[in-house]
Amino acid sequence: MKAIFTNKNFMLLWVGLTVSRFGIRFIDLVIMWYVIQETGSALALGATVICITLPTLLFGPIAGVMADRYDKKKIMVIMDFCNGAFMFILSALLITGNLSMLLLYILVICMSIVSAFFNPASSASIPLLIEERYLTQANSLNQFSTQGSNIIGPAAAGILLAVFNNEYGLLLIAGGIAFIISAITEIWIKVPSASDGEQVDTEFIQELKEGLQFILEDKRLLMLIISGGLIINFFLAPLSVYFTIMSDSIFNVGSAGLGMLNSSLAIGALIGSLMIMFNLYKDKYKTAIAGLVMEGVGLVLIGSFMDYYVTIAAVFIIGMGTCFASIGLTTLYQTIVPKQKMGRVLSIVTVLLTISIPLGTLFGSMIISYIPMFAILLAFGIIVTLSGLSVFIIAKQDNTAIEKEAVSS
Repeated sequence: MKAIFTNKNFMLLWVGLTVSRFGIRFIDLVIMWYVIQETGSALALGATVICITLPTLLFGPIAGVMADRYDKKKIMVIMDFCNGAFMFILSALLITGNLSMLLLYILVICMSIVSAFFNPASSASIPLLIEERYLTQANSLNQFSTQGSNIIGPAAAGILLAVFNNEYGLLLIAGGIAFIISAITEIWIKVPSASDGEQVDTEFIQELKEGLQFILEDKRLLMLIISGGLIINFFLAPLSVYFTIMSDSIFNVGSAGLGMLNSSLAIGALIGSLMIMFNLYKDKYKTAIAGLVMEGVGLVLIGSFMDYYVTIAAVFIIGMGTCFASIGLTTLYQTIVPKQKMGRVLSIVTVLLTISIPLGTLFGSMIISYIPMFAILLAFGIIVTLSGLSVFIIAKQDNTAIEKEAVSS
């Protein structure tokens, strides 16, 4: 790890990313809490989540190409300054009482577009700053930053909302300052240029087509995407809406309680990543299945008891399961997809998985007006559990194919 900590450029990037991630998680909770307090509407919350996620779907592939073609440091610095500016505009509108829901949605979309361009530039910078033999350690430190921000950001937002009596404008100023600090930190980074980027424009559409064709032809990969990705994402997507409503009107724990729920999710994911790091789960199929089933069981527990403290424990299980499932499925994708097609296939997978999030959020926000919360959570939990268990079928087929290859050879 010494080689990483003494790498000035990587550490500057890591500090900038950590501050930026903290700002994003802090701001997300503040905005969600503002929407539920102002509207009391699950649909309004769902629309907010869609505004956050949809730009990634629309602009993600384009942003990836731009990250390959243009100066990554400049993209990161400009995007962080833009996010800071949008935060200051939003806080000014709140303080002066001139913020409408339409303006809020527009600003959230603008910030999400900015993040859609920032993320691939930052991700693509890491391999350019770190020697290949240290990449695993660098990525683990990067994951630690993500999970740490997921814990501290929502918790800090929830507590400060309670302390400052929902002074949203002042708290968003703090979020804007975080982005500006991140941008200033990134100014000093020296990111080497990546080579062989001249043909990106002409090959981009063709590569996406090849990626989609590979997914459709490989039934094992397609089933993993459907069972372990699309279905799971669809039914987990409304949780941010449900947690906000439950904290406000069912558990009556306020913004601080909502922050605790979000932090419990992140703590579960952090501990899950440590368990994987120490090789407590080595089989990629078992890791993925265990994670998917844990997500479903967590939902069933919440729906069965509808108690705040049980929910905190269940959310911890969901967070750990999400980590297991993500690592297991990612490893399976990397195992199945040939290296020469990895980038184009995984970009298609990302787009497909992103599509299910706004659709699931919209669906979950609509049915809350007609079906009791506990019934929704129970049904979603059972579906997620069964979907996770279906991966056993894929694992069995895969193991059978391996055994046949061994016999024939």
